[in-house]
Amino acid sequence: MTLLLPIVVCLMCMSQSQGGGGERSDGTLSESWYTPEDMEKAYEAIVLEAAEWRREHETGKAEASASLTSRVRQVLGGGRAESRFVVKDEVPPKLYSMSDRTGPIYFELTEVEDGGTVVKATYGSAFKPRLARFKAKQPLKIPANPTGKRCPSCGKPVLGEFSVCPYCGERLLEE
Repeated sequence: MTLLLPIVVCLMCMSQSQGGGGERSDGTLSESWYTPEDMEKAYEAIVLEAAEWRREHETGKAEASASLTSRVRQVLGGGRAESRFVVKDEVPPKLYSMSDRTGPIYFELTEVEDGGTVVKATYGSAFKPRLARFKAKQPLKIPANPTGKRCPSCGKPVLGEFSVCPYCGERLLEE
């Protein structure tokens, strides 16, 4: 019995750490999607969208729910305006990261062999509405599922016994 307990604990930890989507224990969300655009165009779309988010904030068009919080922080911070969507790291066209009051935001891009790009976004849960609007503007694509098992996120063929895509990390659908 004493030998069984460590094995069960290890299996539980491994099952919680797998998967390319969903919420982590720290409240951070992660999701991946496939776009038919090449990496450079997908990266450029992320950079332009982040610039638009900064512009919205600077011109006061940011969401109303944040305006009261921002004003309180500005008063408590001695009148300084809160910086939003500050770029932290850029490795074109593979990584774009920034920080926000919601926490760090990462966009990791991976080129798909037969064309297109898988984008993996990691962010705080409060950022989800902005990301959903961004994705709605993108040319997203779900590859068809011909014979064999394919990842629903990046479309790559995977072995039937895989539960997680080895290319993009997305949890695979059970058949």
